[in-house]
Amino acid sequence: MSRNPYRVEINYPKNRKPQYFLVKDVWFGGKKSKVKKYLCSGDPPSQETVELYRMFAFDLELKAAKKVGKLSVDQYKIRYLNRELANVLEEIRYLHKIFTKLLSKNEAEVYESNFEYHYVQGTTSIEGNTCSLDETKNLLEHGIIPKTKTLREINEIQNFKNVRKYRENYKGKVSIDFIKSLHALIMQNIDHESAGYFRRTDDIGIIGCDALLSPSSEIENELNHIISFYYNQIKEGSHPFEEAIMFHYFFEMIHPFADGNGRVGREILNFMLPKNKYPRVLFLGEERENYLDALKHGNQENYSLMVDYFVRIIINQRMNVLKENVEKLLKSRPKTGQSRLSDYFSV
Repeated sequence: MSRNPYRVEINYPKNRKPQYFLVKDVWFGGKKSKVKKYLCSGDPPSQETVELYRMFAFDLELKAAKKVGKLSVDQYKIRYLNRELANVLEEIRYLHKIFTKLLSKNEAEVYESNFEYHYVQGTTSIEGNTCSLDETKNLLEHGIIPKTKTLREINEIQNFKNVRKYRENYKGKVSIDFIKSLHALIMQNIDHESAGYFRRTDDIGIIGCDALLSPSSEIENELNHIISFYYNQIKEGSHPFEEAIMFHYFFEMIHPFADGNGRVGREILNFMLPKNKYPRVLFLGEERENYLDALKHGNQENYSLMVDYFVRIIINQRMNVLKENVEKLLKSRPKTGQSRLSDYFSV
């Protein structure tokens, strides 16, 4: 975490003892604000006393999250997002940033690996893969092959080793080559002939969806269009989460590949979100029908309902967990060799 995120400020009320507040500056869009929490009155807190205020840092961060949430929403162009949910979404983005900064390098690696196991198991189970979370973890971490699963199911899981490596090393924007490369990795040892290639026929559909998919001859043009539209919207100040969801929907409606569109589309969505400091979204098998129903709202141009579904997913998955983890990290005894919270105070 950066140095000195907190400081103690003094307020001198008329005819009263001086008051001391724990303060943190918050920034968004080049604008500065601050949040504060009352500490004590009278004599200034000693450095030893300040260390006891570690418990107050969490309350301060919750205030900062709400402040940043309101500042963020006010500065974005919003088309479909419910503004109240948008405030909560921005609080999550702030808390996620604080959480990742508080983690040590080793803790961050463990956290990311554990998330990856859940993510891979979820995104493949939506497509019918029956590997459990434990089987997925053992396969990815230890190379232990589940005995009762098909070769396709095993390859679907194992392929995400290379997908993760590619995702973490890729520094560019979403592009046609990026999309094809993801598909090639996701479909490796599953469909060699079509891996990394757009479909060439139009006799394809989405189960449970009556929407017309893009003609094969228009796939690349339409992908280039939604890519350009997404980045132009971001440049013009539209809400990044909302635009990522809209991109995800239109990608699935283009359906550029014969197979693997869902996994590629969810991978692109979870590539876009961290680029704008949002946490990634888990897609769990038991939520498959709700996920498909959300996309169907898009077919009826009920984009607000569709975006609302994805916002509620990330709120349900992240808000309480992030609060608990940030509180735990702020109040825990600093580890040897790491900065102590008292280092962040200046009285």
